[in-house]
Amino acid sequence: MTTDAHATASGFDPARLAMARALAGLRARELAEAAGLAPAAVSRIELGQLRPDPSVLARCAERLGVQVDFFAPGRPHLRLDTARAHFRSLRATTAAKRAQALAHVELLWEVTTALEEVVGLPTADLTGQHDSPERAAHAVRAAWGVESGPVPDLVRSLEAHGVVVSRLPVQAAVGVFSCVLPERPTIVLTERENPLRQRFSVAHELGHLVLHPDPAPGSRVHESEADAFAAEFLMPAEEIAGTFPLHAGLDAVKELADAYGVTAAALAARGRALGLMTDAAHRRLLTALAKRGWRTAEPVDREHLGERPNLLCRAVVLAAEHGVDLAALAVRLRVDTATLRGLTGFTERPESAPRRLRLV
Repeated sequence: MTTDAHATASGFDPARLAMARALAGLRARELAEAAGLAPAAVSRIELGQLRPDPSVLARCAERLGVQVDFFAPGRPHLRLDTARAHFRSLRATTAAKRAQALAHVELLWEVTTALEEVVGLPTADLTGQHDSPERAAHAVRAAWGVESGPVPDLVRSLEAHGVVVSRLPVQAAVGVFSCVLPERPTIVLTERENPLRQRFSVAHELGHLVLHPDPAPGSRVHESEADAFAAEFLMPAEEIAGTFPLHAGLDAVKELADAYGVTAAALAARGRALGLMTDAAHRRLLTALAKRGWRTAEPVDREHLGERPNLLCRAVVLAAEHGVDLAALAVRLRVDTATLRGLTGFTERPESAPRRLRLV
């Protein structure tokens, strides 16, 4: 039995066990079985009704892939539930998968909070009153200096304006989602989306952050408004109306879609909604997409392949240059460096820094 297990058992934080279990994607009974406990024991421990002994904590830590002192108290801890996140649908994912995704955001918040004590991240300001999703989209474009034309690197633009963007380090059953955290809006990406679809999904989540400060997961009204925001933000109606191909052939639609960083199907849907395509022409284009296999594997140009989060990675580099390296952060947060790398996207050779990143 390690000294850490004895020390942690004497000052155990039940919420930390619940967080680690959610991060691992395990149900309480599954952890109980792995730790040699009665089926209801883990739930009682997480509720503070049962204090675990050091040997139990050691077995739980081994199964969950964390150090025993991860369960120790004394660190800021954000508690999230489904009502705090913009999930597209509550039916499409299990409660366990949503809990895993939210635990990722909780730990991400701790990492961001620790980094902000050393590195000044851009201030987030997505507030404002808007009478329609379309007007909100134009207001954000104006505030970001994108008066016309395609929005360049959407992920970097979000990071430059104070939104933390991260990627789930494990394959997840949830799609792109967002959370309104204290002073730090957050968007979480997944590995499974085509980069062009990801751009629309990210713009959709930006719409939620701008329009819906109080999440209503699965709300059809909220989802429709976020889609309308994303469509106008990425493909402004006035511009598309003036440039949409006259005969709406697939190659011409694909060329314009690439310019705006959206899928050909998304641009076609936009053209149809704006009355630039007939229903028959829209059906023909979708048939042509299917014949080329583009409904599931549309080609992506190099420009949009590179839209990846970089803000936290650069913050880690800047913090390390001034005495707080990844190892020190890992000790403070009581996680391993591999976990931190996954959360921050840290690499030894990060790309150029986003604007307005500074030392505190």
